[in-house]
Amino acid sequence: MTRSRRARRLPRRALAAVACALGLLALTVVLPGASARFSSVTANPAGAWATDGVAPPTGLAASQACSAPAPSIAFRSAASATAQGSLTLPAPAGTRAGDVLLAQVGHGTSAVPLPEPPGWTLVRRDSYTSGLTSAVFWKKAVDGEGSATFAFPAGSTVTMAGGVAAYSGVSLTNPIETSDGLSGSDTVIRTPGVTTTTADTELIRLTTSAREPHPAPSSTTERWRQLAVTGTGGVSAGDEPFPGPGTAPVRTTSAPSGVAASWVGQTVALRRSSGTPSAVLSWTASASPWATGYRLERSAGGATPSTRSITPIGATGTTEGPLVNGTAYTFRLWAYKGTWTSPVVSTTLTPSC
Repeated sequence: MTRSRRARRLPRRALAAVACALGLLALTVVLPGASARFSSVTANPAGAWATDGVAPPTGLAASQACSAPAPSIAFRSAASATAQGSLTLPAPAGTRAGDVLLAQVGHGTSAVPLPEPPGWTLVRRDSYTSGLTSAVFWKKAVDGEGSATFAFPAGSTVTMAGGVAAYSGVSLTNPIETSDGLSGSDTVIRTPGVTTTTADTELIRLTTSAREPHPAPSSTTERWRQLAVTGTGGVSAGDEPFPGPGTAPVRTTSAPSGVAASWVGQTVALRRSSGTPSAVLSWTASASPWATGYRLERSAGGATPSTRSITPIGATGTTEGPLVNGTAYTFRLWAYKGTWTSPVVSTTLTPSC
């Protein structure tokens, strides 16, 4: 007599494991999001759960803050040149981002207007009836401009002479406090007195002569004295601090030869910066309250970025500084929990205190 064989039953634990595996397989097939997550984690275990699991901050914004008082205006260096047709001035040695550059271009005719080169702003243009002209421009120095050159075209037959100086500590939002110009024809050049409304300005005294370059005006420190390319005429410049507010005196300079000639004299007052800048950053907190906090990265000008942590996750702002006027900064922010990280949000700021 043959005995019937009874089918063996799987243990309860084995049945439970099989059911669980089948459930996970069904979930992976039915839910594309789960499948995508599984695939991305397999391919990139360090970052995939981060994107899916930690919500990013939103609405990152940067505004400027300026500390006070700012350092006094300081002369950095100057350069001068002469040419015919188009004057090329090199950036003064040691020019840094956030400096203010002030350029003078003197030439022997006002018939050909001297245009503003790209990035430069005309401060003033003064002429004598003979056609002798002096134009003054300013610009904000930016990253990498220490080795730049600047062209001032005036026409192929125009003889030109000029100079450019770099100053630190000048306001980048409103660098020119005031300016004025005089002209005449005799042996003495007069640079006008100007009235300032703020303290600690820097007065730049500029001269242009049709016969010969004069020494910088009295009571100033000479920054350039340049003979025109043809050997007649030239320009000069000197600066002096002015405590202000108030009215500065007229300054004069006499012709070395004692011979009268047409001339232009100008005075430009530079306004002191309102302070050292910093960035005030704000954002809406991550929607993942269980995360640890944020990483904030600051970068500028190709330099190695700096990164720091900000806690707790409920934080919605911080301050970064000190910064450098005129330098473009990029700020990147993300939330984290251990090795998990959220997507990155970013913003930029170029301070100009």
